Amino acid sequence: MSNINYRADIDGLRAFAVLVVIIFHMNEDWIPGGFLGVDLFFVISGYIITSVIYPQIIANTFSFNLFYVKRIKRILPLFYLVSFTSFICAYLLYTPNDFVSFADSLRYASSFIANIYFEKQSGYFAPTSETLPLLHTWSLSIEEQFYFIWPAMLILAAKYIPKRLFVSLIAATLISLVVYSEYLSHKIPEAGYYFIQSRGFELLTGALLAILFFYKREKNISFKPSVYQLSGLTGVAIIIFFTIYLNGNSVFPGFNAFIVSAATAAIILSGESKATFTSRFLSHFTFVLLGRLSYSLYLWHWPVLAFYRYSSNSFTIRDALICSFITLVLSILSWRLFENPLRFIRLKKRWVYLFYFFLPITISVVVAKSIAKHDGYPQRFSNEALTLYQYSNMTFDHEKLSQPQIDAYPPFEPFLIGDASPANKTQIKTFIWGDSHAGHFRSYVDELGNQFGFSSLFGGLGGCPPLLGTDLIKHGKPETPCSQHNDQLSGVIKNSGASIVFLAGRWAMYTETTRAQGEKGSRVFLGDASDYSESRENSRRALKEGLERTITFLIKNGVTPVLFGQTPSYPFKPSNCWVKKASYLWLVDTNCDIEEQDMASRQGFANHLLKEVAAKYPEVILIPITDELCRNGKCVSKINGIPLYHDNNHLNSEGAREIYRISLKENKLHLLIDRLKLI
Repeated sequence: MSNINYRADIDGLRAFAVLVVIIFHMNEDWIPGGFLGVDLFFVISGYIITSVIYPQIIANTFSFNLFYVKRIKRILPLFYLVSFTSFICAYLLYTPNDFVSFADSLRYASSFIANIYFEKQSGYFAPTSETLPLLHTWSLSIEEQFYFIWPAMLILAAKYIPKRLFVSLIAATLISLVVYSEYLSHKIPEAGYYFIQSRGFELLTGALLAILFFYKREKNISFKPSVYQLSGLTGVAIIIFFTIYLNGNSVFPGFNAFIVSAATAAIILSGESKATFTSRFLSHFTFVLLGRLSYSLYLWHWPVLAFYRYSSNSFTIRDALICSFITLVLSILSWRLFENPLRFIRLKKRWVYLFYFFLPITISVVVAKSIAKHDGYPQRFSNEALTLYQYSNMTFDHEKLSQPQIDAYPPFEPFLIGDASPANKTQIKTFIWGDSHAGHFRSYVDELGNQFGFSSLFGGLGGCPPLLGTDLIKHGKPETPCSQHNDQLSGVIKNSGASIVFLAGRWAMYTETTRAQGEKGSRVFLGDASDYSESRENSRRALKEGLERTITFLIKNGVTPVLFGQTPSYPFKPSNCWVKKASYLWLVDTNCDIEEQDMASRQGFANHLLKEVAAKYPEVILIPITDELCRNGKCVSKINGIPLYHDNNHLNSEGAREIYRISLKENKLHLLIDRLKLI
């Protein structure tokens, strides 16, 4: 599909882009800013496509039909091969809920709106990345959306806008999109990352460069060799710096991505002179070969990593090498035996649309809906595995809808927890306050309430610790929704006449500012009006002071604070581990627990802080959860045949109840029970 001279250096640039992406996906610590490889692809795509179609549009030889046929033959065959292979692997490996998540992603990816789907799935309770082998297709969707929009815009511009004004208009649009992207990346980071309106400027950067090259050739303009040399070296230096400097907590895309895009454009400009050091380096045979394989490498690498991680509870350098080998073999085979043959086969256009486009989309959507309709086909698993899965998949959110409701304490949820007898509906004496870890203790409190005759209500937000005067911060500024919600909850508690408030949080996430190994999500920082700097030390200070403010507030209002310790977080999903262990012979020896020292290395500071605060305030009752789960050097994820976890850090409903029963049996709750008798 080319009306331009072949550029070996651009294939070399593609190779660099795909390599840094793959390495980043294997381990973010190896190349923290490796995700910018996708941005290089966007700029290259904008440049190549515009270089091809703009001269055709000017010469009045452009054909929408031919353009889309070539794009379809270039992109879709391999996409559907990877999707079909992923479907087979997901059918064989995935638990029903994960299979449904895969099906949803397949439906959206096949409809070229994967970026919209994954933006919706990027919140606090998003599926873990290893259950989404098509996660990387969000970038493919953005390119496909660009292909739908850009040719028509170029045709209108060529027909109605003078050339000089057109360049100025593109530049102004590009700058506007950069500003909007920066704004969205601050306000709604997920949307900023996944939406075309915040990524379009990267494709537009490449497109603008192609148009400027076209005008340059028309006017026979040339630059000095030093310009090309300096352009390439500067671009390479910026890209390398940003792959090291940027990380998952950086504001991105926005201005950072614009700098990366401009640097990529500078490298492409340098390649106009084949004599530059940058051009010669990128044109090396090895880089060119990898560049030609880059689309295959990109599409295969993520499913390989996803399924490998799904089948294993660890990922070492050895595992990375194995995945690299599998990815390379699959890429070469599919490129030689599938991608190229189907790309260059001669077919009438109507058959291309039918067999490459409409039929695969229809099949993908029908299959995906069937998987969702049948709840992920649970009959694929044995009765033992299904029982474990059902335990693991159950949360209190499944149970609360059948509970009586009381609407007198908003923003606390109206669903009663514990004893729902008529006497307990008129006056709530206990509340549960905290983040999603407070949410998973609802069934614990439900057991407690039913046994000792009280009811409770839950109030909280995912990722929002129960701290007064302490804020979640992002880019040095407080995130007000959490703080406002806590202020509202504290106001209700103050006026309620409550006797006990259960406080719970994922404490170590705030003291360490990181999540469990391999878990999605940016770092989490705390601060307050005295200091909004983003550091682990400041977060620890803000957590301790905020927790003490909260406890002091409760005690002052005659409330007994009951402080839940944190359940251990896992670098994998122990719930899935037990299901897979019961399903596949080769996984029967898999360890679904973690070492106690691993828990202590992550949660040691948080556990010590809770004990310190509890010792300072005699009114506080501390329930140290790790005492029940971590013994003899192991932290267990199944007790008495019951798997405890829902995901890698949240308890399932029955798991929380089982922990309560053990605590009660071992007389660990005598202080709390004595206090409950006074209600």
